[in-house]
Amino acid sequence: MFKRYVENEQFNLQINRFINDEYENDPVVQADLKTIIPKLTDTESWYEAWLKKAQERENEQKYAIASTYYQAAEFYLNANDPRDKTVYEKYRTNFYKGYNDFEYESYKVPYENSYLPVVKLINPKATKNLLFFAGFDSYMEEMVKMAHFMKGIDYNIYIFDGPGQGSTLKNGLTLIHSWERPISTILDYFNIQRASAVGMSLGGYLVMRAAAFEKRLDKVVAFDIFYSFMDSLRIRLPYDKMTKIEQLLASGQKDIINQTFKMMMDQSIDLNWKINKGLENTGTKTPYDLLKELQKYNLEPIMPLINQDVLLLAGQNDQYVPSSRLSEIAKGLVNAASVKTVMFDKASGGDQHCQAGRRELGFNEIKKFL
Repeated sequence: MFKRYVENEQFNLQINRFINDEYENDPVVQADLKTIIPKLTDTESWYEAWLKKAQERENEQKYAIASTYYQAAEFYLNANDPRDKTVYEKYRTNFYKGYNDFEYESYKVPYENSYLPVVKLINPKATKNLLFFAGFDSYMEEMVKMAHFMKGIDYNIYIFDGPGQGSTLKNGLTLIHSWERPISTILDYFNIQRASAVGMSLGGYLVMRAAAFEKRLDKVVAFDIFYSFMDSLRIRLPYDKMTKIEQLLASGQKDIINQTFKMMMDQSIDLNWKINKGLENTGTKTPYDLLKELQKYNLEPIMPLINQDVLLLAGQNDQYVPSSRLSEIAKGLVNAASVKTVMFDKASGGDQHCQAGRRELGFNEIKKFL
């Protein structure tokens, strides 16, 4: 169940995201939280508190727990921070030391001047293929861990970091909206003629974009819906402020927008993280350039091109995506083979972004749909 650990809404979501899927009832983790939570006052104290416990648990060879704490510690670090690379590698090393849910195979799929890392999770006797990926800030290992909800289904599961995600970003591949490109590359590499796909968080947009142009995809899941990148700013800014920003964007007022965002970022941990993470992921240099890039992430022009079976999941209190977009997307999928929608309310416990706190609710719907 989604828990209120601290007053900061962004901190709260991330704690639920990292902890509640697997460790809600783990006595070691719950005891650690009693030490960690009171120390979380800003992003630096966030880093220090999670890192200290990660090192303790790694020394005790509790690798899965240590990996989770290292991921949390790395979350708010800027890519230019020399600590970032070290903590990220600690996260990945401990993750694979502690992972035993599936038999798996690892691949490096050639892509442009680099590669896409892929982990194939093997469900014995599976006859179908499922692609599973995240979005703005997740790493493929987080998806690999979540896949335990899909053990035993009739699908082998291909999980990867696309451009702008995880190790592909560390290797210089920045985020793109044309997600059919990495999807097609992976399907070609494994000679897959038919696959289903689940996109999580921003992946809820990316999976729809891929489906519009890559017709080897037969079933697609937006886990959760993600209509427009600009929604993630609009939902947390006053209406008049966001309207003004969009007007300034339209008229090319670069300096004013950059100055405006600098002032707002100084006053908000959430916005500061969103913008800095966006700059890192996209390779842009200023908030103005970032916003112009993010305007490309919009479902409106591509929805009529989607003709697959579609599952749309949404949380009533998603802090990144307005829940009202659910019906708008469903109505816009005029050529889809079928559309199923699920809105999770507060009573269900699945009302947060991607059902953080009750992740199994989302996966139960996904398994039924597949």
